[in-house]
Amino acid sequence: MLDRFLNALDPQSVSERIASYLPDVITAIVLLVVFWIAAAIVRRATLSALGRAGVSEGPASMLVKVVRFGVLVLGLLTIADQLGVDVTSMIAGLGVAGLALSFAAQDTVANFISGVTLAIDRPFKVGDWVAIGDLHATVTEMRLRTTVLTTFDNENLVLPNKTLATERIVNYTLTPKIRCRVSVGIAYKENIQAARDVILATLTGDDRVLPDPEPVVVLTDLGDSSVNLQLRFWVDDPSQKFPMQGEYTEKVKVALDGAGIEIPFPHLQLFVEDADGIRRLAGDKS
Repeated sequence: MLDRFLNALDPQSVSERIASYLPDVITAIVLLVVFWIAAAIVRRATLSALGRAGVSEGPASMLVKVVRFGVLVLGLLTIADQLGVDVTSMIAGLGVAGLALSFAAQDTVANFISGVTLAIDRPFKVGDWVAIGDLHATVTEMRLRTTVLTTFDNENLVLPNKTLATERIVNYTLTPKIRCRVSVGIAYKENIQAARDVILATLTGDDRVLPDPEPVVVLTDLGDSSVNLQLRFWVDDPSQKFPMQGEYTEKVKVALDGAGIEIPFPHLQLFVEDADGIRRLAGDKS
């Protein structure tokens, strides 16, 4: 054993080993420099492409980091192969580890993939007003795993991207014009056309209301206690939808009151058939 150790320390033997490894080491260093430069070039190209595609800064930055990481991993595997490392076994081991990790973090992976999908499809961007189900909010921040929304009550919500990718999303900011609806009920004894004229008159002189499509008042249904009408008009500013609906709900109420048109409260009419038992309860002796 001592002889082997002394032979290993032999200057000639050491120099021969260094000489045999030197080309591979030089090649590995060159490859490292090449892949480092390639990663920088790919990073800039990806960032530029995402910028031209309109992807917002947050998701674009994360995607660029993922691409750059992929290039560097490819470079390290190439360098390891150049140095005589069994890359096949390493890749197999990484594959098994990746499979185990994907099972352990299914939600994280799903949210990550959904974040990439949202960044590419761009159903909304930061600052947009969106409706997700019954939730109305403004998009505050887009991340690869989650999206931050701010409600009209200034509540910050952090939703997983997987949820957003499967939900029905309405983007009001992308809408060039939007329809407002104001519902009101009138008594059955009232004249429908007269009520319609009074309601439409509330829109006179409001420049926010678009003339085309023309505002209308339609009969939506015959309720238990009222004839239900709905005022429908269009505005070109989606952010005015809810404020104007509230404003005109009040205006319609005031206008109908001023015209003497009754807005009934829910009530029930009871018709009692003529019967001996009813007369006796009422004290009728006839």
